[in-house]
Amino acid sequence: MPDWLFVLVNMVVAAFVGGVTNHLAIKMLFHPREKIVLFGRRLPFTPGLIPKRKQEIAVSLGNVVSDYLVTSEGIQELIRKPAFRNKIEDTAVQKLKEWSESEQTVGQLAHSLWGPEQWDRLKQLAQESARRLTAGGVHAIWREYELENKPLKVLVPGWSETTIDKWSGAAADTVLKELSDTLLSAEGQRLLRNMAVTMVDRAGGFLGAMAAIFVDEDKLVTKLTPMLVGQLSSEKVRETVKGIVAGKLEEYGEMPIGSLLEAMSGESGPELLIGKLEEAIPWMDWIERLEALQLKEILGPRMPWLMSVLPGFLEKGLAMLERGVPVAMKAVNLPQLVREQVEKFPVERLEEVILSVSGREFRAITWLGVGLGAVIGLFQSFMTLMWR
Repeated sequence: MPDWLFVLVNMVVAAFVGGVTNHLAIKMLFHPREKIVLFGRRLPFTPGLIPKRKQEIAVSLGNVVSDYLVTSEGIQELIRKPAFRNKIEDTAVQKLKEWSESEQTVGQLAHSLWGPEQWDRLKQLAQESARRLTAGGVHAIWREYELENKPLKVLVPGWSETTIDKWSGAAADTVLKELSDTLLSAEGQRLLRNMAVTMVDRAGGFLGAMAAIFVDEDKLVTKLTPMLVGQLSSEKVRETVKGIVAGKLEEYGEMPIGSLLEAMSGESGPELLIGKLEEAIPWMDWIERLEALQLKEILGPRMPWLMSVLPGFLEKGLAMLERGVPVAMKAVNLPQLVREQVEKFPVERLEEVILSVSGREFRAITWLGVGLGAVIGLFQSFMTLMWR
């Protein structure tokens, strides 16, 4: 065989071996996916390096990401950068200006952000949160001021004997006047007439028979009405009613508020107040009214004020965000999160990602093997020819 052909064959064979060796080495990073067993024994280098060490790679990658790439200090430093803050402020200003001129309603904006079903759930959640907040506030105030055991007179401003006398007098005058007006009304006259008829009917014996014959109910009512109205207008009756009202006020004033409310309603004080507040505050109606408002109706008239307070608001918000980063990072547990995501990531997809990024370098390594093999073949040929 001519020397040149001998050298050429050696170079081609060595280049082929070098290229194939490097190509197989790269492929063995990902292949085979599973271990191969022959005659009860696992073949060496199966599965490939990355499938075999995937869990260890996930743990190491999680530690690298949390320790060096995504750290609390790094995120806090990003938040402190003026460029980041200016970007946030510019975005907020642009969005506010856009909304202040928009005819879109709050409901339409919410639907575009969350979708109808999610927005309905958020409305229900907002209503429940508002009710829980109201209930919590009532319970907190009830405990803070110990309203369960405090007497009513402690909470009523100006409670005193003079006040009780004034209130009871006013109540007596009101009650007696209403009674007098009722007796003089048509309804009152019918009531007195019915009472007279009942009295005559219930009078038994000879006296009852005589009363039924000679007593005229209309005349009896006509004579009784001025007498009853006169009695209701007398000072003695007024003082009697006033004394009854004053006694009840004194009694209620000494009662603990919790016992008084429970006696009146059959519910505990906090539950009664919470129920009344829920009836008085239509949370869902308010939310639906807010939904119907256009963004420009809400934001347009308030834009000068919003622009003046926006920098301070963003500053406080970013400061709170910066302080909350360590806690959030600890709660997220980034190493575990990265590890779980890497473990769930398919090896096939991982191979595609790595090859899409480093495919050119891997091909260069393969051709480097070809080149080195050719050089080694040439050197080997020269050595062989020299010692022939």
